[in-house]
Amino acid sequence: MKSFDVLVIGSGPGGYIAAIRAAQLGLSAAVVEEEPTLGGVCLNWGCIPTKAILSAAEIFAAVKHGVPGLVVEGQSANYAQVIDASRAAADRLVRGVTGLMKKNKIEVLAGRGRLAAGREVVVTRDGVSESLEARNVILATGSTEFVFPGVQVDGKKVLTSREALESRELPAAIVIVGAGAVGLEFAYSYNAYGSQVTIIEMQEQILPGFDKETADALGRSFQRSGIKILTKTAFRSLDASGAGVVVTAENEKGPVELRGDQMLLAVGRRALVADLGLETRGVVVERGFIKVG
Repeated sequence: MKSFDVLVIGSGPGGYIAAIRAAQLGLSAAVVEEEPTLGGVCLNWGCIPTKAILSAAEIFAAVKHGVPGLVVEGQSANYAQVIDASRAAADRLVRGVTGLMKKNKIEVLAGRGRLAAGREVVVTRDGVSESLEARNVILATGSTEFVFPGVQVDGKKVLTSREALESRELPAAIVIVGAGAVGLEFAYSYNAYGSQVTIIEMQEQILPGFDKETADALGRSFQRSGIKILTKTAFRSLDASGAGVVVTAENEKGPVELRGDQMLLAVGRRALVADLGLETRGVVVERGFIKVG
């Protein structure tokens, strides 16, 4: 049985940095990751690719709307190439993390890590399990997209941010459910590239929990760009049986029916705490998150 001073389950920024620091301090360290690549959501399906898409969108919007002294005619965007460039940016950083693992002599174990009794951690891949001994375990499993019960994400008409970041087709019209940071980033990008965007948010303002003055200023900017924003409007149901989607929502005026080619669900994230064997070590989950000291 292999033995490590520190075993990290999850290779996102929380996990791989912890493993590197452990190795720098002279401890034997390993990282367990069940996804095909290292780097977690941030590098693969979050911060890095979204910022690559946003950066290109900002430049394209500036070109379309004009810059004093600069006139550009015949502007067009190849959205598929924008997505390809964002994937390339993510891949470069993933390769960098892989290199850091080798440089710091950190063993990378592919599979799903699960706590067992005592110091044992079981890593399972393709039905084959391996037992390891870990004197210390760091749980850095991160989060995943929250999906409403009954909504089927197909990656074509119904998306979360995960699917949107690899979809190479630009929708003519899209309904975005949720006006937090993720929903608004995609709203800005889709609008800049030419999509008709409608956002629904059940709270009283976009960016719930943020300063109202900031949220209002951003909302006015979005509306000037042609983005339709419906606040105090709750998602009720989805019909994706036709060529596009029909989203039924409800606000104080009654039911609202919205149509588009796609629906993007951006209503938050949930922690990945299921099936980690937490009960074998007495780890407590409170309101969906691991309770710490």
